[in-house]
Amino acid sequence: MKINIKIINLALVLPMFAITAPASADPLDAAQGVILRNTPDHADQFILEQIPEVDGRDVFEIDIDHSKDKIILKGSSAVAISSAYNWYLRYVANCNISWCGTQLDLPAKLPQSDETIRKESPYKHGYYLNYCTLNYTMSFWDWSRWEKELDYMAMQGIDLALAPVGVEAVWQETLKNYNFTDEEIKEFICGPSFFAWWLMGNLEGWGGPLPQDWINEHVVLQKKILARMRELEIEPVMPAFYGMVPNKLREKYPSADIRSQGGWAGGFKRPAFISPTDPLFAKMASTFYSEQKELFGTCKYFSGDPFHEGGSTAGIDLNQAGSNIMNAMHTVSSDAVWVLQGWHNNPRDALMANVPKEKTLILDLDCDNRPQWAHRNGWKGKPWSWCMIHNFGGNTGMFGRMEVVATEPVKALNAANGGNLVAIGAIPEGIETNPVIYELLWDMRWRSQTPDMVDWTNKYAHRRYGKDLPETARAWQALRTSIYGKPMTKPSQQGTSESIICARPAKQINKVSSWGTSKIYFDPQEVFAAWEDMLAAADQLGDVDTYRYDLATITRQVLANFAQPVHKRMIVAFEAGNQEQFKRWSDRFLKLLDDQDRICSTRSEFMLGPWIAEARTWGRTPQQKDLHEFNARTLITTWSYRNSNLHEYAHREWSGLISDFYKPRWQMFIKELASQLEGNPARKINYYAEFEKGWTQQTKSYPETPQTDTVTVAREIHSRYEQFIKSVYNFSSPSDKTNSSLAP
Repeated sequence: MKINIKIINLALVLPMFAITAPASADPLDAAQGVILRNTPDHADQFILEQIPEVDGRDVFEIDIDHSKDKIILKGSSAVAISSAYNWYLRYVANCNISWCGTQLDLPAKLPQSDETIRKESPYKHGYYLNYCTLNYTMSFWDWSRWEKELDYMAMQGIDLALAPVGVEAVWQETLKNYNFTDEEIKEFICGPSFFAWWLMGNLEGWGGPLPQDWINEHVVLQKKILARMRELEIEPVMPAFYGMVPNKLREKYPSADIRSQGGWAGGFKRPAFISPTDPLFAKMASTFYSEQKELFGTCKYFSGDPFHEGGSTAGIDLNQAGSNIMNAMHTVSSDAVWVLQGWHNNPRDALMANVPKEKTLILDLDCDNRPQWAHRNGWKGKPWSWCMIHNFGGNTGMFGRMEVVATEPVKALNAANGGNLVAIGAIPEGIETNPVIYELLWDMRWRSQTPDMVDWTNKYAHRRYGKDLPETARAWQALRTSIYGKPMTKPSQQGTSESIICARPAKQINKVSSWGTSKIYFDPQEVFAAWEDMLAAADQLGDVDTYRYDLATITRQVLANFAQPVHKRMIVAFEAGNQEQFKRWSDRFLKLLDDQDRICSTRSEFMLGPWIAEARTWGRTPQQKDLHEFNARTLITTWSYRNSNLHEYAHREWSGLISDFYKPRWQMFIKELASQLEGNPARKINYYAEFEKGWTQQTKSYPETPQTDTVTVAREIHSRYEQFIKSVYNFSSPSDKTNSSLAP
């Protein structure tokens, strides 16, 4: 078959376009928009060309047009061409674009590759996003932030992404057809920080009532998001109607087969579930999909997970339920594909038994930690995606499994029982942390073999900072084998080793959140050594954005690690009844919190202020602004409406949160222990009732931009703690080695 090749020379078309991309479905125009938005001053040095895919999989090439002295980016789609552009920036120009800083130190004349680079993806798709990401990171994003993320998606090779923004409007319009009043609808739809768990059938109404202004404005936002996704050839995955309905529907349709689903974490009552075999299911599904299509257009991929993290299947014909859920999707899209999360015991085999294999995509969510594909028999031939959650709750700690991410997808591709592996994906609960892990994962989108990880890491350090320095290379090799070297062995670990700074105060702390751990699986001395190597490069890299982010987060991690031995010494002094030593160590602990807050204040990524300000920006009245701030504060602290097992699940080491939330709790704890040392009876502190609940209801602004210089603060912290940390990690007494500036 003859392929019609289309070519765009950006030097010819550049004057005709602003930085925003043209509203066109043409893949070359779409990729051109990505380049214009990210490197506008160099866009005229690229020629774009479309080439055929290989066996339904994307391919790209990077070449040189010697006659025109231009760089040719070839690809089989807008995503493939955008990926070629990103690969060029990384591996030829030694640049780095990430959530956490950008390094684009490009010469006027762009460097050219010595040879043609060609990458054929071993996967048909790159999948992105978790429902939880919608809230743990994206709750209050505007179009400007979404536009950057959509470019990021295209540049990584992501061509399939969850797109649930604005679905509250679909539910509102749907329920109007079933005798629900506006007030009843608002009792079902949750507040802006809790959509994810509402859509997954875990809770209803919490954080509301949602303002109509929010609903209306997010319809507009979603239309922009979907238009850009379709332009970039990123397939949106829209929420499905899978049976989740308001509990109040049982009152309105008492003869329908509507089941209670019991409770979820945090004390929440789940929404009800209408059996897919009941006639009302098909009717409501038809309404839901019609309203969704009316608002947001057609869609091929739909996401929905009955019985997510629990729920009752008693009395439900799962075989027929699966068929009916799938059939309902086909009423709106004849080629619909049902996307399901492989999580806990979902999707149940019986639910999928009668669903055509080619009409499903199963996301094996936690493959870098607890993969399911092997013991689920390769998902029995159904298309599936090797996915990585990595981040839980938006926690900020450094963490990752670089070796696992580089090797396990390759093993799955070549496994005899690997089944129909068609995609690789990132399903983080929160983003904007640990950029190296995601860069490696999306590198694997274009690799069928594991790279040499020593070489890959050295090149990462080079492009991350734009200079090839021995100090940063050493630092990154140390990080690779320590904090980013968590093996995929039991006991499995759900995300980062949690910082005890964020924990509810206690004498013994082994975790911050209910399902996490504060156990340190790596050698803190290796992270400390990496920190010192990074600091040694400050004179050469101090003005580089990516370096400043990395220096801030490594400094933050060193202090988080060191909080544990300081806390231990504070408690040892208390248990010994030594008031003088208790005061000494408790003062040191509080000073450490101050220093942690200060280093975090040097980067907006580690500041509470932007989170609160973005939440309030979406309000159109003072009452709406306050509601949004309540949602923002609650999600990252207590989570629930009561003292529950969800508290601190979404903890973060953020400036403002440390000084205004975590530190006051620790002061309460220390004051109580000091009182006991004075002979007073012990009193159990109810942190939720006495402090936390009230904090979530406050309204207060915090700085939104960095307050101090990262390098200056990191150097000061190093000077203050260097000898102290070294003495503690060498298991010698710190008493005569401690820097005097730490003394109370």
